[in-house]
Amino acid sequence: MPVDNSGTAVRSGSGRAPTVGIPLAIHAWEWGVLWVTLFQELGFEVRLTAPTSPRVVASGVESMTAETCFPIKVFHGHVKQLLDQAEYLFLPNLIDMPGPDPAERGLFCPLVESSQYMARAAFGIEARRLICPDLYLKKGAEGLGWSLLEALPKEVRGSRAVIERAVTVAWEAQSRFRRRLIAAGRRFLARRTPGVPLWVVTGRPYNLHDERLNLKLGRHLARLGIEALPMDFLEVDGVDLSDFPRMYWGLGARILRTAKLIARHPDWYGMHLTNFSCGADSFIEHFYRRLLQDKPPLILELDEHSAVAGALTRLEAYRNVVNNIQARRLDAGGRESCRGAA
Repeated sequence: MPVDNSGTAVRSGSGRAPTVGIPLAIHAWEWGVLWVTLFQELGFEVRLTAPTSPRVVASGVESMTAETCFPIKVFHGHVKQLLDQAEYLFLPNLIDMPGPDPAERGLFCPLVESSQYMARAAFGIEARRLICPDLYLKKGAEGLGWSLLEALPKEVRGSRAVIERAVTVAWEAQSRFRRRLIAAGRRFLARRTPGVPLWVVTGRPYNLHDERLNLKLGRHLARLGIEALPMDFLEVDGVDLSDFPRMYWGLGARILRTAKLIARHPDWYGMHLTNFSCGADSFIEHFYRRLLQDKPPLILELDEHSAVAGALTRLEAYRNVVNNIQARRLDAGGRESCRGAA
């Protein structure tokens, strides 16, 4: 494939841009802005899969060659949808992620790190169609250019200068997206009525935002009149996590920082979304409960067999728990005021 005067890859003959498929699963729920902007800047036509549907779930479950957590099965379903929709598939090996403390390892779980190997084996994808760089996001934009240059097929590879410029633009777009989330969270918190319980929903981005994985629980919380906020909308980088010096997981560190923030606010409560067979969460849930102190959390483990009715029962039961805690706290505060007046 030739390269135009700017160094960007173009399709010969028809002039059509090369197509790259990106599955809307696992890491794309947090880093999709970076991926899409990057390939658009490089001159690709990006094909992003549609939101998870029952068909995607079924095709993913049927394609598995080993038992994994539900999000990885869904990832397989999204990859399968792209096989006849794009010339190239972007399936990176994500190793780590940025964090507020450079000493933290910030690693992704091994199933996310190795997801492209599983999909490649399951579907027999030809190596020539894959764009699968090893990406150390903890290094920032500076660490991505060389990995992408090595991973892009020669027929669609632009110059190093073009790749580095595209990475810079994409990283800034991702940073703007993150700042917009935090700003939206601040606006939401500023409008809240004091004393009303707030459920802070923690979890990995794919569980928080893929409505098939979370059974549309955000909509159900709204119908129940419960104020809730995903942890992605909270600024937690300033929360000290030095009492967990060997925290291995990047998202695990973010979840524990959020738990500490929940504990600081009397009206905040923790609801954690996770999956059966999630090894990383099985390690941190004990610490999550401990950090919330005297506030019992609601922990929902979901997979392809989970149903809305069961989840709603849990939500309603937890609402009663929260209301009882709030009532006891207000009653205790009233008694203290009476004793002070006496």
